[in-house]
Amino acid sequence: MSQKSILSSKSVIDFVYMFCSNILKKVFGFVREIILAYFFGSSILYANYLLLKTVSDFLSQLTLGNALQANLMPKFTKLYAKSDLVDLSEVFIFSKGFVWKLFLFSQVVQLPIIWYISPDNLYLYISLSIFLGAVMSANFFNSIFLTILQSKGDFKKHSIATTLGLFVSTLVLYPFILLFNVIGVVFSRLFGILTLTIKYVKPLLAEREGLKATLTYSDFNLSVMILGNFANIIMLLGRFVAGADGGNEIAFFTYSVVLLNVLLTTVIINVNTIVLKIVSVKKELKIILFSSFIAVVLGTILILVVNSFSIEIVGFIFERGAFVSDDTLQTASYLKSLSWSFILIFVASTLFQPYFTLPQVYLKEKSKYLARPFILSVVLLSTYFYFNDESIKSNSLLMIQGLSCVSFVLSAFAFKNYYRYEN
Repeated sequence: MSQKSILSSKSVIDFVYMFCSNILKKVFGFVREIILAYFFGSSILYANYLLLKTVSDFLSQLTLGNALQANLMPKFTKLYAKSDLVDLSEVFIFSKGFVWKLFLFSQVVQLPIIWYISPDNLYLYISLSIFLGAVMSANFFNSIFLTILQSKGDFKKHSIATTLGLFVSTLVLYPFILLFNVIGVVFSRLFGILTLTIKYVKPLLAEREGLKATLTYSDFNLSVMILGNFANIIMLLGRFVAGADGGNEIAFFTYSVVLLNVLLTTVIINVNTIVLKIVSVKKELKIILFSSFIAVVLGTILILVVNSFSIEIVGFIFERGAFVSDDTLQTASYLKSLSWSFILIFVASTLFQPYFTLPQVYLKEKSKYLARPFILSVVLLSTYFYFNDESIKSNSLLMIQGLSCVSFVLSAFAFKNYYRYEN
C-alpha cells in the first residue's frame, strides 16, 4: 500500500474515532443541558452564573481547544515524527507553574463581574469564581497533554479520554445539583476533569526518555490564540453581551448556541483537527478545499432545518421542569436569528486550519495583522452598544453576526497567506 493510501486510510479511521466520540459527547452534553434547563430554566440565578462563567470560558478559549492545537500541535507532531520517545518532564514543570498563574488571573478578572452582579449571596458567587477558576486551570493542564496525544497520532485514546471526562461529569450532575444547587454544576465538571487527569494524563507524565520536549511562554502567541479559537470567542462575546443587563436573555442565548454548536463540535472541529495534522507533515490543497465544501453543505442544511423546525427542536429537547413554553419561544427566536452566522463561522474555521501549520516565526508575524482587525471590530461594536439604546438581544445578535463576517474575511486572507507561502 502506498504512503498516500496509508495516510488517507488512517485519516478516515481517526475521523471515525473522533466523530463517534463527539456523538457520544453531544449526547452527554444534551443530557447536561436538559438537566440544567430542568432545574434552572431561565432563572436570574442561572443567568448570573452564566455571566460569571463567561469570563472563565473566555480565558479557556485563549488557552484550550483550537487555540492550543494551533500553537502546540505542529511542534509536537514534528517531534514525534523524529522519535517515538519524547521526554515530557519539562513540559510538566512549565504547565504546573502556569496553571497557578492562570488561576490567580481568573480570580482578578472575575471579581469585577461579581461586583457588577451585586448578588444577595456574595459568598456563593465568590465560591463559584474559585471553582470556575479551578476548572479552567485543570482543563488547561489536561489540554496540553491531550494535544500531545493527538500529536502522537493517538486520536483513539484522545477521543476516549475526553468522552470519559464528560460522561463522568454528566453522571454526577443531577445528584450534585440536588446537594449543592448551582455550585454543584461546577463540582460535576471538576470531578470529570480529575477523573480524566488520573486515567489518561498521569501516564503521560511518566514519559521521561527520548527527545527532550520543552514548553515556554514563547510557544504561546496571543494573536494565534485568538485566531485559533475565534469561533468560540465570538460565541462567548455574544453571550456576554446578552447578559450585560443582568437579565435572563443570556440563558436563551446560551441554550440556542448549544444547539447550533452541535455541528461545529461534532463534525467541523473533527475535520479541522485532522486537516491540521495532515498538512503539518504533508501539504495537501485538495483536502482543505474538500473540508471547506463540507462546511458549506452542513451550514446550509443547518439553516434549513433550524428555520423550519426551531420551536419543535427547542421544545422537544428542553421544555420540561423549570423550562416553560415561553422559554421555548424565546430560545427558538435566538436559534433562527443566529443560524445564518454559523455558516460563515463553519467556513472560516475550516479555512484557517492550514494557516496554523506555517512556520512559527512567519505565523506569529502575520497573525498580528489578522488579529488586529478582529480586536478592533470587538472594540467598535462594544463602543456602539454603549452609546445606543437597542435591546440586549439586538446587540448580542449584532456581535455574533458582525464578528462572523469579519472572521470569514480574515480566514480568506489567512488561506491566501498559506497558499502564497507554500507556492
